[in-house]
Amino acid sequence: MAPRPRKPAARGRKGDVAADEAVYGAIRRVMHMGRLSPGTKLQEPVLARVLKVSRERVRKALHRLVHEGWLTAVPNRGTFVPALSVEEMRDIYDVRTMLEEAIVRRLSDRPGSQVMQRLKAHIAEERTANRRNDRGRLFALSGEFHILLAELCDNEELTKLLRGLLTRSTMHFSLAAPQRLHDCAGPHEHGDIVQAILDGKPERASKLMLAHLHGLVALQSTRPAAQTVSLDEAFRDVSPIRSRA
Repeated sequence: MAPRPRKPAARGRKGDVAADEAVYGAIRRVMHMGRLSPGTKLQEPVLARVLKVSRERVRKALHRLVHEGWLTAVPNRGTFVPALSVEEMRDIYDVRTMLEEAIVRRLSDRPGSQVMQRLKAHIAEERTANRRNDRGRLFALSGEFHILLAELCDNEELTKLLRGLLTRSTMHFSLAAPQRLHDCAGPHEHGDIVQAILDGKPERASKLMLAHLHGLVALQSTRPAAQTVSLDEAFRDVSPIRSRA
């Protein structure tokens, strides 16, 4: 008896980790692009339709984002984009200022070759995203920049602490910042901070980081009222899934 032909492996199957990651990344990207205003409800059926995936896959992504602090789950109501008050945002940046001034001072004290290479590579990525006017990618890299500084100090507890703070403040920055950042506070200032670190100038690095964080607070404290858009509009060109899961 001739062997039965094997069925081709189904794409986007239930245990497809790459597809799960793509859905998670798509939602994060839309938040970084500033298209979701605080209080927006992320409806599973709508997201499943626009991303062309199953509701189960969307549900897994939403649960992960809630666990990480990006979204808020309200019992019997659903999952929402959280709304941070200006006071809450300022408290977070107050702690960040204390930590990140110390971080750049440490890194400026005879920076090693690995520190130099990783910082230069990151700034190059930010500049590429800026040239392409890719707000979603630029804002994601902006948060990653501050995490990278902590990681380069080779202190796991410090990195963990800053990562928790960055989740909330990066989310707030993505939602509150204007679509285009000109000469105000923003990722474009990271290059100057890195140059001070590479030059071994702790005082200058500390001063630049302090001004950078204070500028971010000022930028977000005077934001205009957010415009609410539908999920269809928010996800109109963000769909990493090629086939239905």
